[in-house]
Amino acid sequence: SSSSPAPTRKVSRLSELSAEDRNIEIEVRIISHNSRVQQVRGEDRDIAFGLLEDQPWDNSTASDRWEYKDWGGKTNLAPGSIVRIEGASVNEYQGKMSLNINQSSRIVVLQESSQPIVDVTEPISVAQALDSDGTITVVGRVLSRRDDQIHRKDGSGSIDIVRGRIADDSGTIGFISWESFEFDEGSLIKIERAQIRRFRDTPEINIGRYTKVEVFHDAGFADLEDLKAGSRARISDLRDGSRDIDLVVQLESWTKRSFTNDQGEEKNVWSGELIDPSGRCRMSAWEEVEIDEGNLPQTIQLRGVRVRTWQGIPDITVDSASQITFLESPPWGEVIDGEDHIVEVDLPELASGSSRVGIKTSGSVVSIRPDSGLITRCPDCRRVLRDGECTTHGSVEGVEDVRLRMVIDDGIGNLSLLLNKDTSLNLLGIDDDTFRNRFTTEGSKTFIEGLRNSFLGVVLNVKGRTIVDEQGGMLIADSAEIVDLDPALAAAEVRTQWGVE
Repeated sequence: SSSSPAPTRKVSRLSELSAEDRNIEIEVRIISHNSRVQQVRGEDRDIAFGLLEDQPWDNSTASDRWEYKDWGGKTNLAPGSIVRIEGASVNEYQGKMSLNINQSSRIVVLQESSQPIVDVTEPISVAQALDSDGTITVVGRVLSRRDDQIHRKDGSGSIDIVRGRIADDSGTIGFISWESFEFDEGSLIKIERAQIRRFRDTPEINIGRYTKVEVFHDAGFADLEDLKAGSRARISDLRDGSRDIDLVVQLESWTKRSFTNDQGEEKNVWSGELIDPSGRCRMSAWEEVEIDEGNLPQTIQLRGVRVRTWQGIPDITVDSASQITFLESPPWGEVIDGEDHIVEVDLPELASGSSRVGIKTSGSVVSIRPDSGLITRCPDCRRVLRDGECTTHGSVEGVEDVRLRMVIDDGIGNLSLLLNKDTSLNLLGIDDDTFRNRFTTEGSKTFIEGLRNSFLGVVLNVKGRTIVDEQGGMLIADSAEIVDLDPALAAAEVRTQWGVE
């Protein structure tokens, strides 16, 4: 017997589709396209997957994105192109829907892609891999490797994996292998068709079932010792989720804290503050380390540590005392004075880098946010109340506070700037009562206009810390001072810089 094909379901939005829909026709933009060799019914086949987006012709409304899988080996699904897909079907797995492009599906290209076509089997540098997404091929030398296990959340067992790092002359990147990985430290390997995944803020290479890993031969490739020396991290390089990191730092303080975990067990954790010429951060150790607080500061080398951030501040986690080696002297020369260790950094570097502590920068005030001024906070979590409501604790009696929110710019980069009560009052040169009287007497709108008249275009020197995430960068000020500039001298410096007579 035979059945008639399902009628064509023509839609313009992905949200119109349900899990039962077949023979779909929709116009989409291809966002990404990656291929891999996969066994289907005992045969190796090239299967492609990626992201697509609806509403390709309409920029006035938000578009939806779905994952898709191409079972038919279509050659015209190029990233950036707009296509009409005819004869697709919906796939639903654990409540998440995606689009199946079947062997019988038809692809009509409505607008060619302007993006260059990249051969994913052609090796790229480690530095390029760090900025990539999807499928990549890279050649590198194994800096480190260790066997590890991931325990399933449902308690059904564990998965054996291998973690490590590889490097070339351009940089270093971590990897996780879900398959057998028989290469030792120092091996030069080619990893073909691996996936770049991000763990928190950190990209890493995922070696899976369809990734090919083999020995690579290049007599001119940098040796292990040179790569290790060049890949040693600085505090300014640390990102949330970094693993297997090596660095040399100066330990400033060391304390022990006891706590009771969820199982009722008493545990100990040791913590301290670290500095190097690029900045400062925290360190936590879960195993006792023989450190004499009377000998601090002390230079130490950390090997294979991991990084998490707490309130935007990098926190290095040491799982074993064997990861710490004491050095007689710092490689940068003299011991750093930790009392006044502030690193001057340009705005563009802060905006594009990781979260940092103990920095100093400068920029012109180009915006003052209307939510500056007198605010009320939740007494429990310190969140700003909206109409007397906390998003976590509901209706509460707020605590009055002061803040200023600005944007500073140096002509190349910019950051949001947040000033707390003390920093705001010091910058304005007034006390708490005067601020409150001005704000309540003038009203919010007039008060903000006065701030804009006084500060727009003014250059500030700011000390504090930065938090950089997917929403952008924010500089939280510990202090802010107005830079007293001579306009004529500043103009002359600009003319000299740009070669203008």
